[in-house]
Amino acid sequence: MRKLIAGAFAVIIAAIAAVLLWPSADHGLVLYSGLDYGPAVADAFTQETGIKIRVVRLATGSLLARMVAQGNHPDWALAWFDGATAAAALDADHLLATGLPAPAGLTAVGQSMLSADGAYIPTGFTLAGVFISDPARLPALPATWNDLLAPAYKGQVGMNDPSISGPSYPMLAGMLDNAGGWPQGQGFVRALKANGLHIFDKNDATLSALQSQAISLAIVQSSAAAFYAAHHPGLRVTIPSPAYVLPNVMVEAAGLSAKRQAEAARFMAFVMRPDIQRLRQAQGETDGDYWPITINAPAPPPGLPDISHAKTVTLEPTVWGHLESDINAWFAKVMTGA
Repeated sequence: MRKLIAGAFAVIIAAIAAVLLWPSADHGLVLYSGLDYGPAVADAFTQETGIKIRVVRLATGSLLARMVAQGNHPDWALAWFDGATAAAALDADHLLATGLPAPAGLTAVGQSMLSADGAYIPTGFTLAGVFISDPARLPALPATWNDLLAPAYKGQVGMNDPSISGPSYPMLAGMLDNAGGWPQGQGFVRALKANGLHIFDKNDATLSALQSQAISLAIVQSSAAAFYAAHHPGLRVTIPSPAYVLPNVMVEAAGLSAKRQAEAARFMAFVMRPDIQRLRQAQGETDGDYWPITINAPAPPPGLPDISHAKTVTLEPTVWGHLESDINAWFAKVMTGA
């Protein structure tokens, strides 16, 4: 009997060992993409290199929430989204690898977007908030943020909820920065509410309100505004002064194996090639309307407004990233009553 039990035990141990030692399937890199062109770029990379990439496409707010929830046990290797402030917040929580290689051939604007510790790389930029409006319903188009407080715009302006729409937080941070910073800028945002500001969940709802004439002016990310205006003749996109730069960035999870780090580095270089930037523009839907930041990049898409004479400001990511939770909580309490 003892021999039988010992033999059975040996068989079980051998079976367990076989399972543990059996080569596991290599699913490759996992990319969390908050950008429309992520899947197309990943497919092109796999076709060229043979390195597999599994893409998880999520709205930016959901993407960031999932990354935070996973903490130090990430299911992702790379993440690609709009917002250096969000990347800085993830870095402060020690969730990101540092020392990432900067893209080659950056313009001066691109170099200004680099992370001090290499926790993220910029891959292009949009503007955090621009005005898209129907000139037929407004007596004059606003040129600055303060113009929105005029009686002519009472009840006519709408924006996204930054606690739901991830890229809208940098827009809110820009408003606060322009009005003196935090918490001094609270007065401006409260004044917008007093002037009848409408708040919607995301771009679709905000822009639908504009189209249905529930509002006459929407404050949204430049890529969303340019894409929507191109499909709705008569609407006009105005760049406010100042305009706040919103980089699209890529980050790498902390603690990847040497193999995964090497694959990630190849992908980060791949996305900045001129031919792949053209692919991003062509396959990016709304997100394809961004401004490149490399010297040899293709020209910006033709539908984008001219920013050559615009006054642009880049927010300090570490400052505003650290404040994001507090500011979103304040906004929810004061502006939406959540």
